[in-house]
Amino acid sequence: MDQQLWDDIREDLKGLFVGDRTLGDSFLAPILFVAINSVYGLGAAAVGAGAAGLAVAGWRVQRGQQVSYAMGGIVSIILAGMLALRSGRAESFFLPGIFAATFLAGLALISLIVRRPLFAWSSHAYRQWPLEWYWRSDVRPAYALVTGMWALFFAFRAALQFWFFVTEQPGLLAVAKVVTSWPLLVPLFIASYAVGNRKLHVLGGPNVEEFMLGSPAPYSGLQRGF
Repeated sequence: MDQQLWDDIREDLKGLFVGDRTLGDSFLAPILFVAINSVYGLGAAAVGAGAAGLAVAGWRVQRGQQVSYAMGGIVSIILAGMLALRSGRAESFFLPGIFAATFLAGLALISLIVRRPLFAWSSHAYRQWPLEWYWRSDVRPAYALVTGMWALFFAFRAALQFWFFVTEQPGLLAVAKVVTSWPLLVPLFIASYAVGNRKLHVLGGPNVEEFMLGSPAPYSGLQRGF
């Protein structure tokens, strides 16, 4: 892998574990919920998960991070706890996550059908590159390829967790939630960079700078990042 590309990947990966929104602290609530439920029942489990969410939110606020992320996590945990208490099933705590994965898989598929790949929108939001660049015929296929990879991932995550839901296995649901988070997201993130960047070079389109300057072909294609 090109050293510059690897440096870009490492820099962006930091955002998964350091900053306003990380992957690591999303594990605490579901693991605590399952552990407490196995000993003390649903009521105590919902309270414990909620307390964990509040603790994480307080820690984020104390560190001066964005309150919106902290509040979003609390709302999600409260909703999950209410679903579990209302249904009387611990597995219902994981329904919001299953719905979210299903929604993202469907959204990715629709974006491919309408030729506006979801990963292109995500890259645009993060990097603020011109949207028009992403829709070029010598650029868009790279983002379509990567979007297809993520669509399969979200579909797998939803299907795996749904199976454990219908078979009433909350412990395995918690394991599935953790395993399909950073243990799979990190290699998928790296693969997205490598595959997408290589596809851009094969397509031979302009990089962002060449596009913005209106440079004529042939293009250098030395696109940094993805």
